[in-house]
Amino acid sequence: MPFSQSHTVTFGVKDMQSRYTVHITAAEWRWVVLIGCGLVLLAFFPLLWVALIGTSQWQFMGALHNYLDGATYLSKMTLGMNGDWLVYFQHTPEAHNGVAIQLLYPLLGHLSRFSSIPPIVLFHVARVFASLFMYIALYQLAASIWSRVRARRVFFVIAVLGAGLGWLFAPLTQLTFYPDLSIPEAFPFFSTLMNVHFPLTIGCLALLAGFFIAVFRPGAEADPSLQMSYPVAGLLSVVLAVLYPQALVPIGGAVALSVGALLLRERRVPRLVWRWALSLLLPPIPFALYYFSIVAYNPAFADWNAQNYTAAPPIWAFVLGFGLPLLVALPGIYRSIRRFERDGDRFMLLWLVCMLVFIYLPTNIQRRFAVGFMVPVAYFAARAVEDVWLTYISRRRRTLLFAVFVPLMALSQLLMLFLPVLPMATGSPERAVGVFLPRDYRDVYDWVRTHTRSDDVVLASPVVSVWIPGWAETRVVYGHPYETLDADTKLQQVEGWYAGNGDCAALIEEYDIRFILYGPEEAKLGPAPCLSEMRLLAQSGNVMVYAP
Repeated sequence: MPFSQSHTVTFGVKDMQSRYTVHITAAEWRWVVLIGCGLVLLAFFPLLWVALIGTSQWQFMGALHNYLDGATYLSKMTLGMNGDWLVYFQHTPEAHNGVAIQLLYPLLGHLSRFSSIPPIVLFHVARVFASLFMYIALYQLAASIWSRVRARRVFFVIAVLGAGLGWLFAPLTQLTFYPDLSIPEAFPFFSTLMNVHFPLTIGCLALLAGFFIAVFRPGAEADPSLQMSYPVAGLLSVVLAVLYPQALVPIGGAVALSVGALLLRERRVPRLVWRWALSLLLPPIPFALYYFSIVAYNPAFADWNAQNYTAAPPIWAFVLGFGLPLLVALPGIYRSIRRFERDGDRFMLLWLVCMLVFIYLPTNIQRRFAVGFMVPVAYFAARAVEDVWLTYISRRRRTLLFAVFVPLMALSQLLMLFLPVLPMATGSPERAVGVFLPRDYRDVYDWVRTHTRSDDVVLASPVVSVWIPGWAETRVVYGHPYETLDADTKLQQVEGWYAGNGDCAALIEEYDIRFILYGPEEAKLGPAPCLSEMRLLAQSGNVMVYAP
């Protein structure tokens, strides 16, 4: 590996600020693992608290952060648990052909089947390992850039914990679209709260960035490890094409532009660079063609793609969403623009620019291109700290300033960590809509699972329906704003049926509904007068199951 050489230069073993090392020492690995495990425990503390404390009346459904998407991951894991590899949407009543997307979650489902670990437990176990992988990869990136241990740690801390000023401006403006509150894939720690594939993606991007920084350095052709290890770029490229294909677009653009810069400035591109660049850029092409064909020729996934709209916030909000780290990084960004050197600045600057460009192109997936955005920001912030800011700060004040700066820049991430558990902490779990449901629904889910096939359709309120595919392993009429086909229409149909609007039989016949649920969540939509014509099949507390 290009950043695993074997010699170390140390000036005062006890003084980390004056320690230089080419490779990562055992002491550094212990530090990374210790900090990484601490961050994992911090990320899982609210989840463990909710799961262990519990209540007698409310059921925790399994996902604290973004329960809508958490429910879809669980539904895809149930597909794998039942032997499927292709993904199809269970949050919609229409039958449609499955496709090979988001394969990580069917894979976890297969592992659940073979290991007998419940899917929701395996989901969170996978989050732990994905988080640790990401933290290790980020530190490996730091070691490929800096020989000074202090600089590595400054980068790691800013990359992992850095966030913006959403915590301050959201209450002032009554807007929540600031990236540090709404784009978790841009922030490493925030990403670990959401799912498995966000931290895995950031980890892969960090490894790729480390490799390409080494590849584009002057004299890289003389490194034998780089000459032999370029297939690693192809492997990571394939992994990203499966995990999060949008992540390849900005980093691929940065590689292509870096090659172009070499051609313009030096009139030649070394063979080593061509090998690495092609290893990254060529493998995703078949995946891109496959994804394009899915959207073009599979009507269900064309509808899903059209609904899957993730718009970027206004540019002023985007800047505020990276707040203090971006402010600290400005001297480093300015230096990289002025010098445009091959020491890593050029690649990181081009990656940052590519992400910004693709985020604000007129597509329906703008936010998806922000994955890992904090990584280059943290790079330039660490550069600026080492080269500029520390020259203005006396040694005796650095520890105090660091102790103030780190919590301040991490406030948004801490807010998002604990926000979902506030309703339970204040004795009002009913306010955590979708995170908790009345416990009677759990018994009804079990009953439905034993009395349906995977292609049967159940009618329930949206907040109940979102969990039915994962818990009861069957379809619903409306359950998710993206994965329910023609979602707006179906949402209106479900709400109208429970409110008593229109023909009772029309919706049932249109989607061949087998069971209808009525409980506290459905009662919020209306009295459901049509139920007087239905047969009561089962009941658990206040939740009833009817058949047409």
